[in-house]
Amino acid sequence: MTTRRILGAAAMAAIAALPMATPPALAQDGVPRTITLIVPFSAGSVVDIMARPFAEALRASLGGSANVVVLNRDGGGGAVGAAAAASARPDGATLYFGPSGMLTTLPFMVPGLPYAWGALQPVCQTFENIFVVAVPAKSPHRTLGDLLAAGRARPEQLTWGDAGPGTVGNLVALELAKRAGARMTPVPYRSSPQMILDTQSGALAFSMPTYATIRGTDLRPLAVVADDRQPSLPEVPTLKELGFPVDWRGFGGIMAPRGTPEPVLRRLEAACLEAMRSEAYRAMASNTGQIAPPLDAAAFGSRLEAEHRGAASFLREMNLAR
Repeated sequence: MTTRRILGAAAMAAIAALPMATPPALAQDGVPRTITLIVPFSAGSVVDIMARPFAEALRASLGGSANVVVLNRDGGGGAVGAAAAASARPDGATLYFGPSGMLTTLPFMVPGLPYAWGALQPVCQTFENIFVVAVPAKSPHRTLGDLLAAGRARPEQLTWGDAGPGTVGNLVALELAKRAGARMTPVPYRSSPQMILDTQSGALAFSMPTYATIRGTDLRPLAVVADDRQPSLPEVPTLKELGFPVDWRGFGGIMAPRGTPEPVLRRLEAACLEAMRSEAYRAMASNTGQIAPPLDAAAFGSRLEAEHRGAASFLREMNLAR
């Protein structure tokens, strides 16, 4: 069985393992009193770190006796969590909190996924992560040019770590290698901490983590995946500065199962935007070096659609589309 089919099977198994849903208790505005945020990555991942203060902020913005809990459903590069959210009852009781790629890119790549584009509806953008090209502290590659030259000189011998096929780090590295004419080998990880450890040890030539996950480590960023240099990394150039205008970005937010009633969606959207203004959530974004631009459902949806169109073209060009 191919890796792609294994991912699809894993997502199907996740749905089968879910308990039978019962209608939730409702608040006066029709929003369930208990809301589960499904995070498609493991506890301690950067998305999980963002989800927990957001859950408390969302609870406060919903008011009353609302309860918001975080449920980690990792696996399949995020497909397991996305599948669990997409298959949930469309009543607002189960929401997805995670990156865009599970909806915009992964369905092109993985046969047998139990969901497709449009299976989740945008509610509110809650985060944008800054990805970096990071090498071990003792790496002989002092610049991105050095690293890519090694990838051209020793085809397939250099490995990089990312969160799995179709994730932002994976797509950035694929496009970077293509533009540079380098051939390097991806290694997918379910756990960001393990990827960081393997990069530090030199088992990987480089990795594609978010900046939040390498703060406090000795990994050395060679480039940032952003439109501009970052205040927290003023000395590190962007890919665009280095001649590689790669457009993939790590953004995401809250999405609801397709068919969720419009009044519930609008109430969740308003609560989400209010939660984004909370002191605790903004402090988390600042402390982890992340951008947190709130976008309403319409603007978030437009961004998702643009990425979906770009993914369709790029993945076919790379022979990665199923």
